Formats: sequence, C-alpha cells, structure tokens
Amino acid sequence: MKIALIAESGLRAFDQELTRLGMTLPGFMERSRVIASLPSGAMQKLHRKNLARATLLLAASYERSHRLDKALSVYQLGIKLYPNDIPLLAGLAELYHASHLEEQAQPLYNKILAAEPKNTTAHLGLASINHTLGLLDKSAQHYEEALEQLKDNAAIWRDYAEVLYAQREYKTAELAIERSLALSPQILDSNLDLAFIQRAQGRLPDALATLEKVLALTGNQIEILSAYSLWLLEAGNPAQAMVQAELILKNAPADPLGRWIRGRLHLASGRSDLAAKDFAVAAAFDPDSFVAKSAATILKQLKIK
Repeated sequence: MKIALIAESGLRAFDQELTRLGMTLPGFMERSRVIASLPSGAMQKLHRKNLARATLLLAASYERSHRLDKALSVYQLGIKLYPNDIPLLAGLAELYHASHLEEQAQPLYNKILAAEPKNTTAHLGLASINHTLGLLDKSAQHYEEALEQLKDNAAIWRDYAEVLYAQREYKTAELAIERSLALSPQILDSNLDLAFIQRAQGRLPDALATLEKVLALTGNQIEILSAYSLWLLEAGNPAQAMVQAELILKNAPADPLGRWIRGRLHLASGRSDLAAKDFAVAAAFDPDSFVAKSAATILKQLKIK
C-alpha cells in the first residue's frame, strides 16, 4: 500500500498446468524460441493438445519480450482454434487485464470459472477487476475463493485486506493483514496497510508505532513521512510533527504536502507570515490538487485578515 491502497495479486497466474509446463523455469524462453522457429508444417504435425500448448508458449514468449501485439494475435488465433482451452483463455484474459482492458478480460475469466469453478487465476483476475470497479462484495468473494487454495500467499492476503478496508470491515481486515505479515513480516505494503487499518479503528498510537516500523524499513520515504507527520499533528504532537515536516522539506523543499503541514504548524503557533510563505508554495505546485486548493483557501483567508 503506497498511501492509496492498490491490489497486486490480480495479475498473477497460478494455473497449475502452466507451472507444469515450466513457464516459471529458466528454460521457458529457450523452449519458446524453438517453437517460434518451427516451420508451419512441423507445427501442423503436432498433436492437438501439444499444438495448443505450443501456441500458449509462443504467445507467452512474445509477452516476455514486450511484443504485446504479437502476443495478442497468437492468443486470439489460439482461442479461435481451441475456444475452451483454459490456459489460452487465462493467458489472453491476463494480457487484457494487464493492459487495463477489463471489459475484454472479464468475460474470459467468467468463462474459465464456468468450466473450472476453483480456478485461482480467474478468481484473482475478477477480484482485482471488481475492486477497481468498486464492487467490493464481489471482489472479497473472489479473494476468499482464491485463498482456499493459496492460503500461504502473503500478497493475496494483503489484497484481500485492502478490499475489507475499503468495505470498512476493519477488524476482519486486520486479521487478514496479520496473516499476510505472519507469512512475510518484512513486506512494506502489508505493514503500511496495518497502520492505516489501526488508524481507521481509532487506534492512533498503534498506527504511529507501526508507521515507525515502516520508516525503519524504508528510510525517509516522503509519502510515509508525510503520513507520519499528519498523524502526529492529529495526535496532538505538534513538535514531533514539525520535526517530520522539516525532514520532508530537507529532502524535497517544494513538496506541497510538506509545505502544507509546516504551514499549519506555523499558523497554530501564531507565525502567520511563515505560514503564508509555505501555503503559497503548496498552492502553486499543482493547482488542481486537494492540497493546493486547501492551501489557496487558507492563504486567501490570511490575506483577508
């Protein structure tokens, strides 16, 4: 989680048949090159199932070399020849999904689930798409189905927790994120998710302590420092909030949120002249952003006074 909550597991293929084919092994690309070099006559002599697998490997090899137009053409041809082949359907669905073509990906994932109700690739793809569309109940259901088979995958537990967070199911979200952290304690996004979930439950001291752990993992990452400074301000600790704001601005002097935070702190201590300077910088950085609009409003009020 990078301040905003972002799902990651929806684009991962977990199809067991693909794994058996060796798509995750070092020899994958070499096999793909051999298949791509076969003359058309040799391809035609392959057994039907082998030809489907050869088509899959060829399409995937184009993906790996970032020739997505070629990959798309091969997948589409393969599905015309083998319309019910699950690995080919999954490969094309994942390509569409990775290209943000959810309307094309979704019916393919649904077709896979009609044939294989427990297919994890399809469940994860639909979980991610539904999360993006704001269909949180459906997204959670697909994550739950996937986790029945992939219960030891920390990334999926994290993505599931983020959907629960969006649903405001904070206690369940915390259980899910704790499961993710139990599997992979040092994952930055899971620790950051935990901090936001704790804060959402009104446990600000716990959230601050968790953010301190995140900062220990990342160093002085500006986005996390900004959250930490804001939460210190919220907790009624202006002195420490100022320390963090100064640290942000030491690394990025024009950072609008850092300027906004320091401006608020200057304003609270009666130094309106210093506050006005910070708000002026924040307002000019990106006029359409929330921070800039807020800074501009405060600056206007200061000028009226």
